[in-house]
Amino acid sequence: MLGREGMKLLHICSYYVGNKLYKNMVENLATKNIDQTVYIPVRSKAHLGKNKLPESVRTVDYKYRNILNKFDRFFFKRKINKQKKDIEKNVINKNPPEVIHAHTVFSDGGTAYLLNKKYGIKYILNVRNTDINYYYKYAIHLRPFMYKILLNAESIVFISHAYKRRMHSLLPSHISKKIEQKLHVIPNGIDEYWHKNAEAKDYSIQSKKINLLFIGSINKNKNLYATILACKRLMEEGYDVTLHVIGNGPKLEDAEKLCADLSIQDNVIFYGYIDDKKRLLSIYRSSDIFVMPSYRETFGLVYIEAMSQGLPVIYSRNQGIDGYFIDGEVGYSIDPNDFKSIVIAVEKIVRKYDVISYNCYLESKKFNWKEISSFYSNIY
Repeated sequence: MLGREGMKLLHICSYYVGNKLYKNMVENLATKNIDQTVYIPVRSKAHLGKNKLPESVRTVDYKYRNILNKFDRFFFKRKINKQKKDIEKNVINKNPPEVIHAHTVFSDGGTAYLLNKKYGIKYILNVRNTDINYYYKYAIHLRPFMYKILLNAESIVFISHAYKRRMHSLLPSHISKKIEQKLHVIPNGIDEYWHKNAEAKDYSIQSKKINLLFIGSINKNKNLYATILACKRLMEEGYDVTLHVIGNGPKLEDAEKLCADLSIQDNVIFYGYIDDKKRLLSIYRSSDIFVMPSYRETFGLVYIEAMSQGLPVIYSRNQGIDGYFIDGEVGYSIDPNDFKSIVIAVEKIVRKYDVISYNCYLESKKFNWKEISSFYSNIY
């Protein structure tokens, strides 16, 4: 049940159960004068109640709705109409919102647009990876509807400068011009655990002994191959390199085979997936540089987690966190198609390691949900 009287906000959040970042956002917004209803359409009863805040948070009302099925992904218009009717029955008729926050353009924004057309409720949008790399790319027939969603939104939020630039370049120029004044870049925040345990490295790298760290799904996109090839080249240049790899994925066996083929299997440690924050913290603190040269990255919270522990980061140009920092400030952007650019970035970081490490520690503090929730609150 909602408690105190505040601005009434409706979240439409299709991916709430799959990522705790939405829970962190809702929790921090609960400290503002905002009454939140979180509408979460799900396909399985097993997802009901997942990531729910405790009942003591009285300004948040959850609406988990087991209304979706496997066919909805193929029938987009039917899906958003189904969500619209369910929201009308279970939210609009009981506790009508003043503002809607749609957390994706297509799945959530489509529903928000329909509600806006009928009830005049203003809405803001987040643009996510699936909006650009799946719906816009493959669902060409839905593009005219997407333009309507964007044009009628009050604000459009990107979590990275790279994706703002990319979306802007993909859209027809007449659409881009009409929406450019309502575009914002607001990052995601990292879990408070990393802020509470943040620290900079208190050393510079004097020898050629380096511990590199990769955390991510071991798939084609995250591009562990390039990191492994970079390790081999660094070893050929006289560096004593150990690569720590945290994660699982379909390309794990291929990655292990590549290490064996390059005769560096003793220098690469595969941990598998780790969810224990204390163990992750220990590995962060025993590493020197974080490397993840993804081909596509919407944001990449793991870069900021690494920075909170003083690890300089190597990230892909025009992806993820690129654009938040000057090159060389917290690490370097690289070309994910060229492993030699990773080698060059490592060598640059080593030369001024202590300065970059301290910059990482300081800059990571900006990515906290308290400050980020204030940005959203101001937009609402």
